[in-house]
Amino acid sequence: MTIKPTASFPSASSISEVKPSDPSRAAGRASANFLTESEKCEMLQNRGYSKLLKERTGNHLMLTAHRGMGPTSVFGSTFPEKYLPENSLVAIRAAILQGADAIEIDIFKSKDGQVIVTHDDEIWRNEFGADRSGPKPPLRETTSSYLVGQKTADELKQVRIGRNGETMPTLSEVMELVNDANVTLTQYGEKPILLNIELKDATAVSATLDLIADGAAENGGTPIENIVFCSFKHEALRQLKAEAERRGMSGINIAPGIKTADLFGKEQMNADFTLKDPKAKYQANAEANLRKLVEGNGFQGYDGILWDLRKPIVDLALDGGKALHASTSDFRQYNDNRDFARVLLELSKRVDTFFKCDNVDDARKVLLESSMLMAGIGIQVMHKTAEDGSDCFYFCQAGGTDTRDILATGAKKPIAYSKLGRD
Repeated sequence: MTIKPTASFPSASSISEVKPSDPSRAAGRASANFLTESEKCEMLQNRGYSKLLKERTGNHLMLTAHRGMGPTSVFGSTFPEKYLPENSLVAIRAAILQGADAIEIDIFKSKDGQVIVTHDDEIWRNEFGADRSGPKPPLRETTSSYLVGQKTADELKQVRIGRNGETMPTLSEVMELVNDANVTLTQYGEKPILLNIELKDATAVSATLDLIADGAAENGGTPIENIVFCSFKHEALRQLKAEAERRGMSGINIAPGIKTADLFGKEQMNADFTLKDPKAKYQANAEANLRKLVEGNGFQGYDGILWDLRKPIVDLALDGGKALHASTSDFRQYNDNRDFARVLLELSKRVDTFFKCDNVDDARKVLLESSMLMAGIGIQVMHKTAEDGSDCFYFCQAGGTDTRDILATGAKKPIAYSKLGRD
């Protein structure tokens, strides 16, 4: 669908004076950590599309780039050439250019104490060309040694995660890239990109806070209020909050991960993490446990799987003034399933909602298109680009769909994109 923003944006020449946050730090650095002038224009233009989505729907929906441009490890030892490796600088850069409101990444600590951005401690799960179904470590490696935590940052830089030689970035490199984008966004009155950091490794807490503190001291880092931490390791989140408070770092944002079993009970779970009964309701103690977890620890929100979100958790967030983070994984077939759009449009009418999606541009287009179809406004003229690159125009009469009931049953979880046999 073709949409145009209502605001005007600068040309490349007009932003030529926008510099990295600290030019002295930029000297000698790889250009991958900074945006070109044309890229800054592209980012601002796409931010305009996101503003249009909010204006047209009246909702406050923040689009979060999941692992940059979405999971690629789910495709196996290699992945389709058109995708960028997850949690890589090129994927994060692409998401920034798409106008992402936030970037979600995963972190572990290396053997020499650096914070590494990668989804798994087991290196083979993200190594390009490796056997991801069962580890076959390189010569002289074992499953106990071939881990992020057992390698130095320099050693990890020798591991390819993409076909073009991409490697695991450090959190410092990601922050530098996001901070550079935020200089331009701030100059033009746009909200900064938030970093949504999933804490996969409890031992990375102190090193991560060190990076934030060092950046604040240099006036060129990522302010702690521009970071949202999440994790299924709830004790690690408590540790993170306690240590931040001891350091005098106020304003830390934490949204604990909520598992399907936490809501519906283990007895309702299939082996593939789907529900045995799609119409199942939350177990009796779920809401009380959630309130205790979030409000009892002074956390700022709930981080749940999109397909698990129902009215009770929305009411909890609304009652406590909390945000919702709705995650997806390996969900690229937006045009095949509008339930996700119905849920998100209804959620974001009520509470601040962050949607962790595989592709910001795809999600934004389908959400805007869905909002028009559901509004029942006459006949819409839609445009899409066909697979062969040609233009396709069609007429569609809106149905005036009522979205309120969708939070009673939730959205049906679709088949993962990587299981559909597409590339």
